[in-house]
Amino acid sequence: MKTKLCMLALLGFLTIGNQLNAQSGKTGNPLEKNGLNYIGLGLEVGPTLNQFSRSIPVHFGLPLKVYLGRQKTGRFIVRTGLHFFPAPKRNLVPELRSAHYLIIPLAIGYRRNIRDWYLEGSIGAASTQFRRFYTDDAFSPTKINYREINYGLEVGRQIGDFDVGLAAYNTGPIPLNILCLGIKTSYRIKW
Repeated sequence: MKTKLCMLALLGFLTIGNQLNAQSGKTGNPLEKNGLNYIGLGLEVGPTLNQFSRSIPVHFGLPLKVYLGRQKTGRFIVRTGLHFFPAPKRNLVPELRSAHYLIIPLAIGYRRNIRDWYLEGSIGAASTQFRRFYTDDAFSPTKINYREINYGLEVGRQIGDFDVGLAAYNTGPIPLNILCLGIKTSYRIKW
């Protein structure tokens, strides 16, 4: 139910963005040259929020986004990257040396610029890997792969070629999902 509501909210956000853009007096091809396409490379760190917060309390991310379209008011995005969730040593049983989750999303969405601020939403799929490494070398490392729904919402501010913001991501079906927040910064490479 919550996944459907998020998908409906993203669709509504895209529709509102298109209507506001149409009202601003711009006409013609949405890819007309009144802005620049760019790639955003970033760093992110933040807490895990739901039941996973006990076993993997923090995550580190390397987000990569491609912003398409030449509108200054909004752009379509393709989002990917790496999100690493290490389990602290204190949370591991003695038989484990280390354990972590690795999430690699591939999502599409829309970014709405409001002066120097932005709001963006995206939805797609993610490859989630859970890996365990044992203290006894007789046991080989284990790896479990999942393919799951992934969606996110981000708000932030543009400062020159940098974006600074707060992102929330959800991966997986509720209640077995990983929900996290991230404080992020990224640098835009224009093309």
